[in-house]
Amino acid sequence: DKIIAVAANDMSVNHMNEIEDLPAHWLKELRSFFENYKELEHKTVVVEEFQPRKVALEVIEQSIVDYKAKFGK
Repeated sequence: DKIIAVAANDMSVNHMNEIEDLPAHWLKELRSFFENYKELEHKTVVVEEFQPRKVALEVIEQSIVDYKAKFGK
């Protein structure tokens, strides 16, 4: 999973709260980056759909649970 976040103190982006708030060209650039950044390792990355904030928060929460289960508190 990849989490897209914006800097809370950056006035140029801190008004963006949902994936739909990002300009379309940013989404195209992000998709292109994620599809191509593993090419030098001869790996293929498939970008499905960008998910909403709610899903990102669920992924983060589950990651915390998984980390605590593996490494303790």
